[in-house]
Amino acid sequence: MKKIYAVLILMVFVNVFSALYAEEYTDGRIKLVIDERLGTFSLYYMTDVERRLYEPLFWEKDKRTSFLSAYINGKEYKMGGNSEFKMVVRGEKTRPALVFESRFMSITEEFSFIRTASSGVSNGVRIDIRVESWSPETMNVGVRLLIDTFLGEKFIPPFRTDLRTIGSETIVDKTSPDQYWISRNDSYGMMGSIFVEGTEAQDFIQFASWRRMNATKFKIEYVQGRSFNSTPFSVKDSAVCYFLDVKPMQRWGQRMMTVLLAAEDDYGFDGDKTQDRENIREYPQPIIVADGRGAPYGVGTNQTQSASAATVNTAPPGVVPIETVQSVQPAQTTGTAKKHNPFLPLGAMRVDVMTLRELIYKVDEHIYSGIMPSEEELKGMEAAVAKLKARYGSVFSTF
Repeated sequence: MKKIYAVLILMVFVNVFSALYAEEYTDGRIKLVIDERLGTFSLYYMTDVERRLYEPLFWEKDKRTSFLSAYINGKEYKMGGNSEFKMVVRGEKTRPALVFESRFMSITEEFSFIRTASSGVSNGVRIDIRVESWSPETMNVGVRLLIDTFLGEKFIPPFRTDLRTIGSETIVDKTSPDQYWISRNDSYGMMGSIFVEGTEAQDFIQFASWRRMNATKFKIEYVQGRSFNSTPFSVKDSAVCYFLDVKPMQRWGQRMMTVLLAAEDDYGFDGDKTQDRENIREYPQPIIVADGRGAPYGVGTNQTQSASAATVNTAPPGVVPIETVQSVQPAQTTGTAKKHNPFLPLGAMRVDVMTLRELIYKVDEHIYSGIMPSEEELKGMEAAVAKLKARYGSVFSTF
């Protein structure tokens, strides 16, 4: 009996600390969850506005199956899963960022909320991935973002783009005319960008078996038409991987790629350029994709309609009317993180853990650089430690 109680207590602590390191950001109908312990993120879409029911857009039962990794001088580093790269969450609540830093490189994933062509509120995120080399020596660097999709795995084919279906292993490079891909089940879907006008694109995207791409250090050997199976353990286990291919990087050199992920929209991210414009005029002018600061991108000047100026009473088939979507806004503060009751221990602990991690990061930064902190910085750090001492007493007695 004592062993059972011990196991139950352990499970409670595991759940508490899992929640402690998972930060939620919501805007419109999309929820972004950043796991600070694993250095990964998950996306959820509000499929039922009345019940406020969120459904995952990619596999979330094991948050380690979707990840960012770098391939540097022949060695792979999974972000959040190695001792070489330190991790910290930075940025504003509307633009959080996962920052991974080592002695020789920094890799940043910055998130901002976006609207697709037919949505009146946020229903996706823009991910800007930036790589900067600090090494005095030239380094061969590649980066990939692996997304473990699952919505389309019960269907054949599991993927489609705006131009074709994808039923087997496929590579799409940045010269492709395809604009976006979709993976969907029988009720909702996820859409990912292939080309984002006005941004730096990935070198290529690969649709293949998740197990095979997860097992390799960087790239798997491409065989056109190969199935998504990896027998005997993995059947119809598909995934999408965005690649910045391995290339030399000089000191202070930078590389970037932008990825958009959102709920499925028949008009794509900024309106389907292949459709007949006469037919599109039957419906409201699409609301453009905007970055977190409200600035439009990826659209022509004839499409720049602001969200605030849009008044909509009708919608094309399969698209939720904008006035229905906007009914969710009073219950959420647009562009802010999920609120926690400040009187709950969990909320207070989360804030304190973030404060402590930031303090450790600042100290490490000064140690690595050899530059002494300014007087103002020292006062700020001392004030933060004093607050922690006052709250937790003897735990910080050695500081």
